[in-house]
Amino acid sequence: MSSRGSWAAILVIYAAGVAAAAQLGKLSALLPPMQHDLGLDLTVAALLVSLLEIGGATLGLFAGVVISRVGARRALLAGLMLMAIAAAGMAATSAVAGLFLWRIVEAAAYLAVAVAAPTLTIAVATPAQRATALALWSTFFPVGFAVGSILAGLGVEAAPWRWVLLGSAGLTALLLLPAWHLPTPPEAAPRRAAKGGAHPLRAPVGAWLMAVGFACYTVFEVGLLAVMPAYFTSQRGVSASMAGLITGAAAFAAVLGGLAAAWWMRRDRPLGGFMAFGVVVPALLLFAVFTPLGGTWFWPAVAAMLLNAISGTVPAVVFARLPDTVGPGGDMATANGLLAQGGASGSLLGPPLLAAAASHWGWPAAAGAGLVASALCLLLLALAQRGHDGVAAVSRR
Repeated sequence: MSSRGSWAAILVIYAAGVAAAAQLGKLSALLPPMQHDLGLDLTVAALLVSLLEIGGATLGLFAGVVISRVGARRALLAGLMLMAIAAAGMAATSAVAGLFLWRIVEAAAYLAVAVAAPTLTIAVATPAQRATALALWSTFFPVGFAVGSILAGLGVEAAPWRWVLLGSAGLTALLLLPAWHLPTPPEAAPRRAAKGGAHPLRAPVGAWLMAVGFACYTVFEVGLLAVMPAYFTSQRGVSASMAGLITGAAAFAAVLGGLAAAWWMRRDRPLGGFMAFGVVVPALLLFAVFTPLGGTWFWPAVAAMLLNAISGTVPAVVFARLPDTVGPGGDMATANGLLAQGGASGSLLGPPLLAAAASHWGWPAAAGAGLVASALCLLLLALAQRGHDGVAAVSRR
């Protein structure tokens, strides 16, 4: 593949990101049979799902520095290899502790791919391709979650969950060959450590507010997607494959929200009310998903898809407004790392939080937990949207 302007290379990088995000969706779909075979509590099982985000939650700010030292292409290859090994390891172990250890390895692999892939995309794309390539990259998580959830849900109907994990390992390993032939442009090559590195804690107050607000958003969003298969199988009586299909479709619906947000922002419309709509309406719809009323699975599934389509507008607005919180001449790399760590932290906390609420007080309590997270998200993002000057004024008081 050529070093510049290769759409084949851009698509291989995107496929690596989709494969990484699929590791979250696959385990969400496999939770019901894994719980049955291993006797896992719902909260423990949900924590196993969310552990994929532990690397980003603890090391997201600094992962970019490490990857700049080893090179983005090498980091991508290492991440794919570790993901394949971890999936095979989870399939082979019978101990719950072993599952958690392999999931932590998978978390490190996910972080490597999630940080290296956009870096490599920027380096490979030409200036004319870059906006389209990064717009494509921004959809990797919902698409990957949907692919993982749907394929794992279908697979577990035909084979034991351990064989599904082995299949996941094989599919991930297949990406190593095209990834091996990816170019290494100068911007993505290994670099020496720079003197006088940035201090993450010195990021502007607005960037911190936006990162914590985004964490609250991912508590709601990822928590919902992680527990949906368990809800639809236990409360609505659907099969594991149907629960995976519903969850995957709901995750993929978020892509529509991102496209709608891009259209809205291109028309230079006000973002305050638009963002509030994207936070408040999904929080209310969550009560239509986790409803105590009996009946068919259809309407809760429709509510889940509509909810995700609307809430998909939030990440697009957050990424678009982040430069405003940093201000002219600010350190965007530090702010982006902070935002990534906020999103990963929320993704780590969301599944066990919603699962614990459902286990102790019933499924409507999970909707209540999501509502609280959404209220905090709206408050923090509204404060952050005051912009660099407004936040600075608040911080000086």
